[in-house]
Amino acid sequence: MIIQNFLGIMILVFVVTFFFVFFLIFLKKRSSVFEDKTLQYIKSHWIRIIDMFHSHPKEAILDADKLLDYALHKKGYEGSLGEKLKRAGKLFSDINAVWAAHKVRNSIAHEMVEISEKNFRMALHSYKKALNDLGAKL
Repeated sequence: MIIQNFLGIMILVFVVTFFFVFFLIFLKKRSSVFEDKTLQYIKSHWIRIIDMFHSHPKEAILDADKLLDYALHKKGYEGSLGEKLKRAGKLFSDINAVWAAHKVRNSIAHEMVEISEKNFRMALHSYKKALNDLGAKL
């Protein structure tokens, strides 16, 4: 009887420990802080995007979208950027602006439509705000 109680307690401790470790790993993946190497990459890439924006706004928007996708991947989100945005929506201060920026990107990538400079600037601003919401400190 004592051995059965002891085994039951040990199994319970093992299960609780397993879930606790799993929970810690999950939290670390979705941490609000990027690793230094990742943060440096995001910042340097953002500077390149800003430099590119003046002469090649379409390419800059495409790169900003890729950078947001990369940042969400580093936070532990998987799938397409659309799927990542659906899952991570609560992380953003203005998810609608992020979706609008992503739609501008899709227009550039898939349609032959003219996009106003105002819409380019709004999209770029939305990407910057989204990256800052994730902890990029741009």
